[in-house]
Amino acid sequence: MTTTLSLPTKIYIYSLPLLALALWGVLFAQLPLQNLGLSLSFQALFFLLLTIGAGLSPVRLPREGVITVAFALDFAGLLIFGPTVAAAVAAASVPFVLRRTPFFKVFWNIGQVLLSVLAAGYAYQWAGGEFLFRQSDLSFAPVDFSRCLLGLILGGVVYVLVNTFAVAGAISISTGRSLFGIWTLSFRWMAGRFLAVAPFGVLMAIVFQIQPETLKVAALALFFVPLLLARWAFKGSMEMLEVYNQTIQALSNALEAYDPYTRNHSERVTRLTELIARQLHLPETKVEALMAAARLHDMGKCRYDWEPIIRKPDRPTDEEWKVIRSHPADGAQIAAEIEIALLPRIAQIVRAHHERIDGKGYPDGLKGEEIDLAARILCVADAFEAITSKRSYQTVRSFEEALGELRRCAGSQFDPRVVDALAEALASNGKELEIEAETLPVEA
Repeated sequence: MTTTLSLPTKIYIYSLPLLALALWGVLFAQLPLQNLGLSLSFQALFFLLLTIGAGLSPVRLPREGVITVAFALDFAGLLIFGPTVAAAVAAASVPFVLRRTPFFKVFWNIGQVLLSVLAAGYAYQWAGGEFLFRQSDLSFAPVDFSRCLLGLILGGVVYVLVNTFAVAGAISISTGRSLFGIWTLSFRWMAGRFLAVAPFGVLMAIVFQIQPETLKVAALALFFVPLLLARWAFKGSMEMLEVYNQTIQALSNALEAYDPYTRNHSERVTRLTELIARQLHLPETKVEALMAAARLHDMGKCRYDWEPIIRKPDRPTDEEWKVIRSHPADGAQIAAEIEIALLPRIAQIVRAHHERIDGKGYPDGLKGEEIDLAARILCVADAFEAITSKRSYQTVRSFEEALGELRRCAGSQFDPRVVDALAEALASNGKELEIEAETLPVEA
């Protein structure tokens, strides 16, 4: 499959590593290369092998990107060799870690690693930090890192921020999603975890001062055990989110198998809610939570007394209306059982998706701004899909007719701002959605 990149993406992808390589080249030329002996070269090579080993099994992030636990080794290398040599070691490990990745991604990651290590190194040095190999003559001298606490903290924070925002920037430009939204969803949770393994890097630098060399190598190799445990923790978090998403999808599939009249309804509503949310520039975490709620919004219909109601040709009785109006609250109870910290408020969105702006909705009679914006978006998307979908018991109406109906009820049933956002989103994506609708089967 060929990946097509937009012009802004190409500019960012290729300019960042080129600038990083140029900066590194200038700094490397300033080192006293005549003092670059075999001992330092061997130790740098040993660190390269450790870094490759730590990065050979990366953990995949939500939607895009991967992470490794090589940060501790990058940080240790920085404290030992200084920013220029440490950046070269970290960058040299990238082709091995991303060995099955397209060239342009490898090239870009080399650049962002160079930039991250260099920025962290000079932040550390600016705050009074020292390196084991003096940058003036590359001679080795012990360092009391307890006196470099401010530099250690600043260097770690700068490394994590430059690294994660560089990756988030690439994803943002290529997908058109919010930079801070992507960072919040995929990287904020792990920034603290990255910094938590930074002390391992400091300890490795302290151990590096041990003599003789054989004992030093053995001691450094032992640090692989806690690094593997850190990787296991990262992987566990991502697997939990993946299982969560699969659970939501399975529940959505179960509903559509139970109620064939709404087959593919949840998926199309999810697509519509995403379009509206992005049109309104909602934060990425809210977009993800809204999409999860959209997949679950009709789960309350999975009850024994629902099927006779949806299949009868007559208008529902008062008792049957009570059953119908109970499904948001029933669905919210199901959503609450599987809600996680990474995607909060899903149950609240599900519960409120049949509330009305004028307060005449159900189950709680909320009105106006009392209704969560995400629920107002879901309400509009749900109604639009119901009007335009292929079903055996109704005539399909066009997107224009559906928008006309939504606008007629805007201010009473629907939020006018959300209806306008849907219209703007359809202006850009309407053809794609019409093709999707045409390919869906008519259910008997």
